[in-house]
Amino acid sequence: MLFFSLAILRPHVLLARTIAPLTRIAHEAFPGSSVPPAPATETVAPPEAAATAFPDDAAAAGSLSIGEPSHGRLFNGLQLTTDEHFQVRSSDENWGTAETVDGIRAAVTQVDATFPGAPRLVVGDLSKEHGGRIWPHKSHQSGRDIDLGFYLKGGQASTFTTASGANLDLERTWALIQALAATDSVQYIFIDRRVQKVIYDFAKDEKHVPAAILSSIFEYPGRNSMSTLVRHRRGHRDHLHVRFFSPLAVAAGEKFGAGVMASAGTKLDPWQRMRFVHTVHKGDTLARIAQRYRLDVTDVMRWNRLKRNSMLHLGQNVALFRRVKVAVATPAAPPQDVCHAGPRGAVGCWHPSHS
Repeated sequence: MLFFSLAILRPHVLLARTIAPLTRIAHEAFPGSSVPPAPATETVAPPEAAATAFPDDAAAAGSLSIGEPSHGRLFNGLQLTTDEHFQVRSSDENWGTAETVDGIRAAVTQVDATFPGAPRLVVGDLSKEHGGRIWPHKSHQSGRDIDLGFYLKGGQASTFTTASGANLDLERTWALIQALAATDSVQYIFIDRRVQKVIYDFAKDEKHVPAAILSSIFEYPGRNSMSTLVRHRRGHRDHLHVRFFSPLAVAAGEKFGAGVMASAGTKLDPWQRMRFVHTVHKGDTLARIAQRYRLDVTDVMRWNRLKRNSMLHLGQNVALFRRVKVAVATPAAPPQDVCHAGPRGAVGCWHPSHS
């Protein structure tokens, strides 16, 4: 049932990470940029919703995800605690944005509703209460990452356990991946390719999931994918790492983060992402552009509000972001303009004096 609802009701989500050529759809122009007019024959999708209007102060804005997952901070996060669905190992590094905590709760609750009696999942690290570095991770700094153990046969585990075809509860593990894939909230999932193979074969052989669907979800049997939802990373054979977009928390962090950190006397790594433009030439596809600039294709899609069935056209401007150093806020030195790579509705430049 999960698969059919996923394939029929949300096919655009399942295939949103394909590498087909993309076209521009109507979107808000970046500050100071110009968008070439669409050809008369091009089908233009309706404009997406306008950017969320945020309150005038950080306290009312909810969670703030500031900076990047590998160089970031978290404020006003939610704490994930042990309950009927989760066995949380840490009492200090279990904080995330509201969207991250609510998103993982919703996915796991859906699995339990489909397969009642599911054992509790072991939860590793999210972020510290106010973010920052957690040894030995490079990420987990801005409340958008969570490490989860796998569903295993024989009930609940007390710690992360190396997964294999012999011990994985494949029904529930596949259902969890489906639940995460069926939303726009998950950026990617890291799973070792050996474990990916076991889940992939189960979905193909037992659930009869079409190859086109599986190839948009799993990097396996390919390698080095920058476009699939599930990707290989070493060290993820005993757990899966889920990163959420958290667009509201990212946007709130962009708007209020500099002031919050200045008030707290906290400094953030000064490397930020600044916007530049690639002009489409013959033979360009979204995947080729992303590869050329060593970017993630899902980021490029999000920055430009593109969808899988869009087509690039010659002369089109594709907005991209690269890392550069910008001024860091301190109580004595007010922050400068910051251009960011936030999700839809939160892309552009912001100055602290702007409301």
